Amino acid sequence: MDDNARQLLNHLCLGYDQLAQRHQTRAFPELSTAIKHPLGYCLIHCPIGSQRLSIVSLQFAPSVRGQGVLTAFIDYIQAHPHHYRGIEVATIQNQSLAKRLLALGWRYKSVLTKLFRANTPTLVHDF
Repeated sequence: MDDNARQLLNHLCLGYDQLAQRHQTRAFPELSTAIKHPLGYCLIHCPIGSQRLSIVSLQFAPSVRGQGVLTAFIDYIQAHPHHYRGIEVATIQNQSLAKRLLALGWRYKSVLTKLFRANTPTLVHDF
């Protein structure tokens, strides 16, 4: 991972920690926000009552793609779950990412997702 990718990763992790601290008074707060950086952004959502943090959308600059930023960010969330009990990555466009997550034990969010959205799946992983 080069310096730019590491800078983006550090910013995402810091944004996640700050978000979790702001919402620590409620066990599973409803939220929807973007962690923004000049090299990209990550839209995070947590529906009311959900125990999973959902990565809904992300866009990284071409210079930092393919360096494992998202995977490292997911690993960070899992190592620092705060009050979440799982993570969801929605509508995955990158097939190699989906295959990698499935190989790591992630599962489809639902049977319908597996049947009808296999090319852009939503995958979940509980801690």
